[in-house]
Amino acid sequence: MKLTPLNIVLACFLTWVISEWGNEQLRLPWWGIGLFLMTLLFGDVVFRLFVKDIKKLWLAQIGFILMTGILLVLIKALAG
Repeated sequence: MKLTPLNIVLACFLTWVISEWGNEQLRLPWWGIGLFLMTLLFGDVVFRLFVKDIKKLWLAQIGFILMTGILLVLIKALAG
């Protein structure tokens, strides 16, 4: 299995969830965590199927992560 940006995000998210598991700050239900993990895995598989060159794969996944992050910040800022 090749290392890709979505795999790195997945590892960071799992580390954060495990470190905050007993803490009150973690307000995510278990099904939400599972849904997010499955979405990351599915996205990684889809990118691997459509982008064969590893450099383009990295660029596409980094762009996807940045766009998703920017959209989340904008939605949060506009919502509240």
